[in-house]
Amino acid sequence: MTDKKLVVVLGATGAQGGPTTRYILKHLSHTYRVRAVTRDPTKPFAQALSKCGAEVISADYDIPDSIEAALSGAHAIFAITNFWEQNSLDIEVAQAKTINRIASKLPHLEHYILSSLPDGRALAGRQFQNILPYNAKALIRHDLAENYPSLWKKTTEVFVAFYFQNWVKYPMVLGPYKAPDKSFALSMPYPGDTRVPCSDAEDTGMAIGEVLRGGKKFFGRQVVLFGEPIPEEERLKIWADELGIKARFEQVSSEQHAKRLSSYGLPPDTVVASTELVEALPYEESMLTSGRHVQTKEYLPDGYNLATWVDYVRKEDWSPLIGA
Repeated sequence: MTDKKLVVVLGATGAQGGPTTRYILKHLSHTYRVRAVTRDPTKPFAQALSKCGAEVISADYDIPDSIEAALSGAHAIFAITNFWEQNSLDIEVAQAKTINRIASKLPHLEHYILSSLPDGRALAGRQFQNILPYNAKALIRHDLAENYPSLWKKTTEVFVAFYFQNWVKYPMVLGPYKAPDKSFALSMPYPGDTRVPCSDAEDTGMAIGEVLRGGKKFFGRQVVLFGEPIPEEERLKIWADELGIKARFEQVSSEQHAKRLSSYGLPPDTVVASTELVEALPYEESMLTSGRHVQTKEYLPDGYNLATWVDYVRKEDWSPLIGA
């Protein structure tokens, strides 16, 4: 029987869960063993985590008994839910409430680390009320604080800024698209000199792993991960220059942006949420650097550098986006 503490990583094959699992196994294995939770342990990403030393098990957020089994015996939990998987606020909130409820009953739980987002409704004079992924996280936070105060006291929220990977993962909504002339256009309802806080999803492993290492000093805190913001036009130019392609930034109206998303067949609620999400991006830097949050750069391990946009562009496989 091992004397190592058990950390359970939910969504272990996802953009945050995967790096978190790998970081803990590499840097905190003297203290923690990792139970990596995913729907399908037979998938290559899950098998890779198993080879790294994780206990990989199957669970489904919509099956509470499976989540209860997955969290059993946990000393620490990294919890994450994903609005975009179902395009449903109600489903995401229901799933998170199940996780909160089960976690609150665990007798040995020491630290609850929650992947979260700021409340978009509070941005820019409350002009954005329909950013559903952000609204969902606000409701999840409210459930935790109001219904499980003991769990809330040992919770750390982690805000991860706009992923670099979003251009590849959600190209229709968040990335450049191929124009009829074979060039690319990044079409957004804000000026090209807007600085959008961004991060490499791979750095979430360090951010969350070091929160776990820090323990009590992060209780009740909101930790923010993002690198140096650069203007969107500059980001696009770096990308185009590195790939040897032509690209341009287009500022459009909110209505034009929504119309383009609708042309892809996205549901109306998703179109509204996605449009407000990108409209709100120009306001995120001031909020995330307001001093109310712990910046990841404040606790970087010696020798660790956050990935830059150039670093990411050079390592990413862009063929799904550019069609090469």
